[in-house]
Amino acid sequence: MSEESETAGDAVSVLAEALRAEYAAVYAYEFVGGSAGDEDRRSRGLALAGEHKSTRAELREAMLDRDGSPPAVRPTYPLPSDKDGRSIDDFVVGVENTCARAALWLTAADDTDLRTTGTRLLQEATVRALEWGGELDSLPGFEGS
Repeated sequence: MSEESETAGDAVSVLAEALRAEYAAVYAYEFVGGSAGDEDRRSRGLALAGEHKSTRAELREAMLDRDGSPPAVRPTYPLPSDKDGRSIDDFVVGVENTCARAALWLTAADDTDLRTTGTRLLQEATVRALEWGGELDSLPGFEGS
């Protein structure tokens, strides 16, 4: 395998992981938008579903630009059993932490455009997690930080 094709393979791999996280985020926020116990959370959920759909489209395009095949969307993703405010907030913070971890892998890509995208997505996911009541980790996106 040439160095160029190894780099493209790495890019496709990290893009696939980021896309999987975005698929789950869209599913999660659409659930929140339709099921949260209060209007504010439902409105925020629907708005953020739209943001994650835009990110999903951006990552899908980046995947196709690198001759990759976007991963399949799963028919369902884990959802919280309760729809009360704290359960929804905790659920969404977990979703954003997953997106942050996937974005972190993009920041380590050889491809400069992917690193830039990953940095922006890591920042966005961290801010969203904080807005839903998450705590700021010293190293967002890292497990156990």
